Amino acid sequence: MSLAASETTDSQLKKIESAISAGEKQHEDLSKISSDLGKELKNLKIKSVNLVATIQEQETIAFNLNESIQQLRNKERDKLKLLALKRKQHSYVLMALQRMARHPPEAMIVAPISPSETVRVAILLRAAAPAIEKNAIILKKSILELVEFRNQSVEKRRNLSSVRLELREERQNLERLLADKRKLKRKTDSEARKLKERMRNLIEKATNLRDLISRIELDRLKRQKKNNEEAREASLESTFKFERKLPYPAVGRLIGRYGQAMKTGLTRKGISIETGIGAQVVVPQDGTVVFAGAFKGYGQLLIIEHDGGYLSLLAGLERIDSTIGQQVLSGEPAGIMGNPDNGPPVLYVELRRKGQPINPLPWLAVNKIKVNG
Repeated sequence: MSLAASETTDSQLKKIESAISAGEKQHEDLSKISSDLGKELKNLKIKSVNLVATIQEQETIAFNLNESIQQLRNKERDKLKLLALKRKQHSYVLMALQRMARHPPEAMIVAPISPSETVRVAILLRAAAPAIEKNAIILKKSILELVEFRNQSVEKRRNLSSVRLELREERQNLERLLADKRKLKRKTDSEARKLKERMRNLIEKATNLRDLISRIELDRLKRQKKNNEEAREASLESTFKFERKLPYPAVGRLIGRYGQAMKTGLTRKGISIETGIGAQVVVPQDGTVVFAGAFKGYGQLLIIEHDGGYLSLLAGLERIDSTIGQQVLSGEPAGIMGNPDNGPPVLYVELRRKGQPINPLPWLAVNKIKVNG
């Protein structure tokens, strides 16, 4: 090789190395930006978890207030029935007394009844007087209780209106937070596209493509090894924190248990929770969304993959706030329930391990739920 050719080759190699070095520097810069965006996104997720916890607390209060109002309505209805019965009984007695009041005591002497019957009537009236007085006291007490029930009902409705107002404000805050998350995700995706574009430009400039690919592949293997080690540690940790500590996905009433026979003749493979209209649904455990969308027979279905071979399924939502491939945290907003025409909304929950359904109830913390029966 001539001296001129050697110098040309050296010059080209220096340019290639310079391009690779510049590309690696750009990669590092973008990695830092991506890391910063990732931290910001994680902070938003933590904020959303805390906000959803507040929303579910408000939903629990609203749920209990609704229950109390219904109980007061039942008491009021029973009391009105009792008052109607007492009023009817008293009307008969009053009619008899009014008839007697029309006749003065002297008239009893000339009345067309025997003296013994006159005495018996007098004795009966004397005996009836305490009973009438007692019934009047009971009637007065019932009326006062009815007034108290109605006052309590009015107060609880006022409290419920206040809670619903706070709940609406918190949900609006959550919507803004979710919008920020979506905006940040788009920005993260944009930075990822920029990184791909710069790497493509780098490849076009480099002549020693094999060297470039080997560098990129080596870096990928290092990152993959690191991720595998972190995932293995997280899996061991999550197996312990998974049991009996999962939050209920929604506030409501348990109306269907795992293993119960259904009308179809099959047994239920999960649990069913009757929720309020527009109730907030949360992610039960950290994981990765592997399915999000409509599925035949399930409505809007969300499937989350967790460490340890676990899958959680949430079905019956009106809106899902997660996307396939998204990393989610326990307690993070998963979506909301709707307002179906055929009754209250029902959330169906399944927990599976290595593909097999298991009873989710022993894994769920005891809160935010009421049990029928």
